[in-house]
Amino acid sequence: MARLTRLEQREETRRRLIEAAGTVFCRMGFEASPIDVIAEEAGFSRGAFYSNFDSKDELFVDLLSRHLDAEIETLSRALGRIKSAPDLAPAIERRYRVLGEDSSWCLLTTEFQLYAMRGGRKADQFATMYESYRKRLGELIEVHFDRLGIVSTLTPYEFGVAQVALSHGLALQRAANKRLDTTLPARALATFVRGAIADGRRSDHEANVGGSAR
Repeated sequence: MARLTRLEQREETRRRLIEAAGTVFCRMGFEASPIDVIAEEAGFSRGAFYSNFDSKDELFVDLLSRHLDAEIETLSRALGRIKSAPDLAPAIERRYRVLGEDSSWCLLTTEFQLYAMRGGRKADQFATMYESYRKRLGELIEVHFDRLGIVSTLTPYEFGVAQVALSHGLALQRAANKRLDTTLPARALATFVRGAIADGRRSDHEANVGGSAR
């Protein structure tokens, strides 16, 4: 087996630190996670951590950026499989039933957002990155709303923001009250989707006319 080059070794170290950070952050939360524990989880020293990242904040922003990219890709695939407007709410419910089993990322993102708003080191970078995520989410929703002939009382951007806000808020409620059913986020989001598009769904004829007019 060929030996890794120095650059490859550095990339592998970063990958393992990022992977370990995801595990530790989900277990302990962002602010409560010591750098030593993250380094140990990855099998490295504290020095190895600082050879790759300036701070825990930088590592978290990198980790979150990767997670948000993966979220967009996963949602894009899920929406791409939908054949008609009535299928949207059930598809959202199925997706959030899986996410409802583990709300760690919703809680982590909310925690870091509050931390950033209160003067965290990477506040500006986080704000820019998360707004980019919201815009990409809105653009993705717009593409599939047009394809499925859906008109909502919300803009696609607002629809995406509301979806994120609901999922994160419900994750907080479940964290505070373990008696809440794990399916609540999925069922509530499906209800939101049905309500947001119920009065705005175009008929097939209207969708075809609108499509030919563009």
